Amino acid sequence: MDSNKLRQISDSLAWNIFLLVMGSFIFVVGYNGIAAHHDFVPGALYGLAVVLKTITQELSLSRWYLLLNIPLFIMAWKGVSRRFFFLNLLTMCMITFMTSYVHLDLGIHNEMYAAIASGAFMGAGCGVILRSYGGGGGLDVVAVILNQRFGLRFGVFYFVINAVVMGFALSRFTPDIIVASLVMLFISSVLTEYVLSIFNQRKAVRIISRESNKILYEITMVKKMHATLIPGKGGYSGENINMIYSITDNLRLRSLEQLVFDIDPQAIFVVENTFSVIGQNINRRKAY
Repeated sequence: MDSNKLRQISDSLAWNIFLLVMGSFIFVVGYNGIAAHHDFVPGALYGLAVVLKTITQELSLSRWYLLLNIPLFIMAWKGVSRRFFFLNLLTMCMITFMTSYVHLDLGIHNEMYAAIASGAFMGAGCGVILRSYGGGGGLDVVAVILNQRFGLRFGVFYFVINAVVMGFALSRFTPDIIVASLVMLFISSVLTEYVLSIFNQRKAVRIISRESNKILYEITMVKKMHATLIPGKGGYSGENINMIYSITDNLRLRSLEQLVFDIDPQAIFVVENTFSVIGQNINRRKAY
């Protein structure tokens, strides 16, 4: 499947809805199936809803989460695109619905194992949600608005929010629960980044060769990949020699390596991991 078809699929409404529903389900399985049975406190708005539920039992967790989201969505109505707004609204509704009706127990009784497992589930769910053109609810909308208007980074915003949530939780939960919750949040953030990198990560390749023109032709005309030719000069010999810079993925990396060394066994082939590559036909920038 070529890059244009892949892009059409990733941009389609049905695909984005699928990612949001699947991510919401994985997130709720992590909380309802593990974290809730140990009274762990998740981060962001969901965590605040958990704390408020312990203060008053008159409202369920799903209703607290819904009520906290409503004013944020009202504030954000004119702050982001309609697509981003409504996809976030869908995510909020799905998490609210699943929190109420998806009840299960994965049977993990050890507190530390539970913190690791629940963090993995919830982080994976968040990663799938954030891979779409939507987000995880009201705070994601606010984070985008603050980033666009004031340049506030997402990590700083959520660090402050989670610090506030844990501050409230200190008076309601034991130190053991707080520590386990922090472990869960750390694992969750790591898994979120990992899931996002699975979708976004590319390989940056630098090729230094005396046969750069032949290699460049094969890369661009035969393999139909983008490449840039950078003029250079040998540091010791002073010889003019070009470097080819290109972006590829894991599936095509080995074939590219084979192509280069078939043409020039003396070539230098350098591969670097990238977290995210955006632009041209590689990956489209996420629009808010």
